[in-house]
This record gives sequence, structure tokens and C-alpha cells, in this order.
Amino acid sequence: MRRLDLEDVIKGKGNYVDDIPFSGYYGVFVRSQYPHAILRKVDVDGARRKGALVLTAEDLLSLPNLKGKEEQEGSSSISSLLAFKKVRYVGEPIALVIAKDPYEATDLAEEVSVDYEPLPPASNIDEALKNDVLVFDEVGTNEVYKKTFEYGEMPKGNEELEVSLYWSRSSGNPIETFGVISIPQGDEVTIISNVQAPQFQSNEISKYFKVKVVPTRHGGSFGSKFSVTRYAIVLGLASLKFNIPIKWIETRSEHLMASNSSGPERKFRIKAYFKRDGTVTGLDFKIWEDIGASLYNGQAFKPTGILAGPYKVKNIRYDVSLVATNKNPPGAFRGAGTPPHTWALERVMDFIADELKMERHEVRRKNLIDSFPYDAPYAHYDSGNPRNLLEFALSRKDLWSLREKGYGVGLACSTDPSTPSGQEGVKLSIKKGKVILGIGYGPEGQGNEHVGKLLVSRLLGIPPEAVEVELLDSNESPSSFGPGGSRMAVFLAGAIKGAVEELVSKLKRKYNAEYKDGFLIRGEEKIPITSLQEEVSYVYSQQGKTRFIAYPFACDIAVVKVDEETGLIKPVKLVVYLDPGTPLDEEVVKEQVIGGSAIGVSVALYESYVYENGQLLTLSLSDYGLPTADQMPEFEVNLVPTPSPYTPFGEKGIGEIPVGVAAAAVTSAVEDAIKRRITKVPIR
Repeated sequence: MRRLDLEDVIKGKGNYVDDIPFSGYYGVFVRSQYPHAILRKVDVDGARRKGALVLTAEDLLSLPNLKGKEEQEGSSSISSLLAFKKVRYVGEPIALVIAKDPYEATDLAEEVSVDYEPLPPASNIDEALKNDVLVFDEVGTNEVYKKTFEYGEMPKGNEELEVSLYWSRSSGNPIETFGVISIPQGDEVTIISNVQAPQFQSNEISKYFKVKVVPTRHGGSFGSKFSVTRYAIVLGLASLKFNIPIKWIETRSEHLMASNSSGPERKFRIKAYFKRDGTVTGLDFKIWEDIGASLYNGQAFKPTGILAGPYKVKNIRYDVSLVATNKNPPGAFRGAGTPPHTWALERVMDFIADELKMERHEVRRKNLIDSFPYDAPYAHYDSGNPRNLLEFALSRKDLWSLREKGYGVGLACSTDPSTPSGQEGVKLSIKKGKVILGIGYGPEGQGNEHVGKLLVSRLLGIPPEAVEVELLDSNESPSSFGPGGSRMAVFLAGAIKGAVEELVSKLKRKYNAEYKDGFLIRGEEKIPITSLQEEVSYVYSQQGKTRFIAYPFACDIAVVKVDEETGLIKPVKLVVYLDPGTPLDEEVVKEQVIGGSAIGVSVALYESYVYENGQLLTLSLSDYGLPTADQMPEFEVNLVPTPSPYTPFGEKGIGEIPVGVAAAAVTSAVEDAIKRRITKVPIR
């Protein structure tokens, strides 16, 4: 049905961070010009003489709640907030300059003089692994973390294939960049921000000072706005030190350089074992993940929930090395590490088929999981029918026949570790003639608030216009994480279902009445619940048999046209067959699949951060390769539900699954068109 959550946005009343009335000071960050250098001196006297308030890492050391937190192994609280003694990537924040006007603050930031002793950078995985240059000297190596997962044994006597692959660094780049307003109120700071998971992040911020986080609407996130927290802490500490409200809005170039929110950059060496009939018997993954100037990032480990994807392969080794380089540290980007794994796994399936001179769909048909529930050695797959999705895709003669006209057509299959175990809470209250759904996070555009209003309306039997959504601050909200990990279809629905049941039960007891379609019925008397006042809170919790609860499945067909003279690749059409479990709203599911698929097409063909000697060359969206609408294919989404037995309404999370499978299908289609093996994205 028509979206219920966008009227204010369309009218320009979205109330984003930068729309909120503000009177106070403005912050600008002084950032590193070098990818790697010793900080000999940060001279802020010139800026201070001209009226600026300035905060540096040295100043942080003098604050009561940070005193004594010296640099330890390159990862102390100080170095993670503002650069201390050393800078490790271009754009790393060194100082915060504060003035009464944003333009004045920008000018005064120019007065800060930084004396650098440049060091050679480790610009990529291969350079870093030589350990000629150490990003964190005290660690002694750039291979800062290693872990191996092993299931079964690699088979002997089978056919073998080894392939090296590369997935480039990209990011969500939401329309709205980061924003923070910090207001001191006694010993507490109110943070108004587009930070993702505000209540969860308030727990991190509270390690530094007492805080209340007030969520706002986001102009997109895709995971990036988890990374606002660092800036919220710095702004909050500055507000406390100078006892002033401060506002900071990130620029686009700052976001590209230093958001700490890019997606994974990953090298694979994969050895596959298989029989002559196409049965895959073993998968041996060696992963090198470029985690920039950081000591840990979890994106390489989320694939442990889908190591063999939708295939019944049980002999698996997954060996991960996290490699530090002098780049902007990554954060989370739609899928948080699973899209490159899906892409790589589908590349392997294509190459096995080519090696055996089999049709690519035949290798998939041979290996797809065909009985549910299915216990992989690493996860419990709750429900699905991926073979059925494949057959739907193969039935599209209108698409496959385009090969005869010079088009490339590709196929890919996928699942995703959606819906991690966890919890989510809501408040449900009746006041001023409305039923109010209170949520503890800022809307990001996915349609969660629309679905929330729809569920409250359906479960209470009242019109949708009688339901409103209210954003709760971190102190008011029941336990909340909000969007992330394709979790909201399950957890928001579960919380709303529980809250509605609790509200109705409470009203029935209180008024000694029955309830039906928005009315309490007591004899001949009918009392509309919107005329009452009441409030309940409910926290829905669910723990899966393994870490992830419900698994969606997808099968994509991509059609591309390659210009033989220019090499220009034109994506023509992407058709998706998707199992979303029970869709709570079919149109919202399709919107999410189109959005995720667009990202998959884009990372396969266009988007990429490019570094040279540690310097970021892609400092604008056009250089970075963010596509325009006319560079996207026509999308068609077909829903083929298999309800989950474990979730409140049988739903599954589908926000992240479209990315990797779309990238894989497009890559396969380009390969089909040019008849050359592709091992890197974006495809140049």
C-alpha cells in the first residue's frame, strides 16, 4: 500500500540534524594531509589568539574522565578520537576548532599549524604484508589479526580449482553526511545526531560522559552512521570542557576521506574441490581484508554465517588475515562483509562449470540445498526452496534468448545471514486521540516506520491514520538497536505484536471489557480506545539455534550489453526471484530489493575508492563512480515466499541479500558477453 511515513519528507519537513533550530558554536576538524607521519607539533596558538576554541589529543589527556589514558598499542581512547603522536591516514582528525560561525571556524582552522615528519605509507594489502612500513609500530606486523574456521576435511582425489579474486573498497555514501549537535546540561550532554543505533551507541559514549542521545531522521545510512559515534564523543567532550553547545556537519569530501564507514576491501584465494559430475566437495578460502588504519574490523567474519551460501558443501576452511594499511578505516556497509563473499562464491561456481564444460545453472542445481531445515556445520538454515527460485529464473526464455542478439546474460544464487539473534523494544501509548508507536532510533528510509504503523493498525483493527510514530531518546526508549543486519522485519514486528497484545490485555483488565477492532465492548457500551490514555512497553527477544535466525534466498538474472568499440558496459535488466518469508508489505520488500540490487550493480561496474601512495584520488562522487539513474538497469522483483517457522509472522530479513547476488549476476553477464574471465570488481 502507499507509504505512510513519507509525507513530511516530501513536504520538506523531514527534520534532519541540519534542520533543527540551533544557537551556539560550530566545529570544524583539522585533518591530516598525510597518510602516514609523526606529529612533531600541533600548534594551535594562532587560532586561539584569533578567538578560536580548540581541542586536541593533548587537551583530551587533561580532561578528568580521560586523564592517564596514554597511548597504548596504537589503540587507546585518545588515539581513537583525535590523532596522538602519529597520523595514519589522510583525513584523520587532529584537532577540533570551534567558533561562533561555521565560516569563521573554517577560517580559524587554517590557523592551526601541524609539523609533520612524513613516513612511507602502506597503501595496499600487498605492500602491508611486506612489513617494511608498520601502521602500528608497537604491534610489530601489519597482519594485525588472524583467525581460521575449519569444518570437515578437504577431500582427496577430487578435481581441484584455485582462483584469486579481488573486491574493491566502496561505501554507502548516503545523501546526508554525518551530523552532531552537542548540548551540555550540567554534568550530562545531550547529543542530537543521525548516529545509527542511538541507544546502543549511548552505552559507548557514556564511557566518556553522562549522555542522552536524541535520534533524528537520517538521509540514508547503509550502515555508515554507526561511525558517527567517534565524532559525537569528541563534540561532547568539547561541550563539557568549554560549556557551550556545538554543531558539526560533515562535508562530502570529509566523508569520502575519513568517515570510517567504507565497506570491505578483500582479496581471496579460493581452492575448490569437486567431482566430475559437478558436485562440490570442499571449499578452502584464504582471505586478506584491508582494514585501513585500525586493529580490528568484523566484516570478514560475518560470512561465517553463509560460508557455503545456498549450497550443501560441508568441508570448509575459512582462513582470515586482517591487514592494516594507511587508509580510512572501514565501518559497515550494506551486508557488513557478506556481499563480497557471495560474489566470490558465485565466481567459483561459474569457474567450476566452465572447467567441467557444464552449463553454469547445472552446477548450481547439483549443489543447491534441497531439504529444509538444513544444518550446515556453521549455521542452521530455517526454511527455503532455492532450487525453485533457480527454476523460475531458468524459465525466463525472454531473457536467455537475448544472448542470440549479442547480449550477455548471467545468473547467480544466494542466501544471507539475516536477522542476528537479539532484541528490540517499543513503547505503545494512547494519547490525544492517537495510538503512538515509540521507537528508539532515527528513520533511515527503509520503510520500517510505515510497516510499524501498518502492523499496529492491523493488529488493533484501527485505521492507519490513527497511528503515529514517535522517536524516543536513549533514556526513554526500551532496549533498542534499530536497523542493521536485516533485523527489523523480525524484531520490530515481534516488539509491536507483543506491545499490542500487552496493551489490549491491560485495557481489557482495566475496563472489564472485551476488545474488537479499536473498541472496548462492555455490554451495549463501545469505547473507542483512542479516547483513552494508556502506555505499555515491550521488548521482543529471540535467540536462534545458531547466531542467525532466518535465511532468505535469491536467484538473479542480469542482462548487459557491451559496446565492442568503447568497452562501455550497459546493464540492461536485472530480474530477482526472492524468498522473503512472509512479506509484511510486498511493496516495501520490493523497494528494499531494488535498492540493494542497485548497490550490487554499482559495486560491480562503477564504485571504487582509489588510493595512490596512500593519497585518496577519489575525492568527489564523480571520481568515486557513484552512478546516476540512467546507468542503472530496469529492475524486476518477484517474491516467492517460504515462511520461516521461527519468526513472529514467518518473515525474513531481506535488506542485505540483494547486494552480493546482483553483483555476481552482473559480473557473470559481462563475462558471458566478452568471453573473458573476470576476477575483480569493479569491472574496468
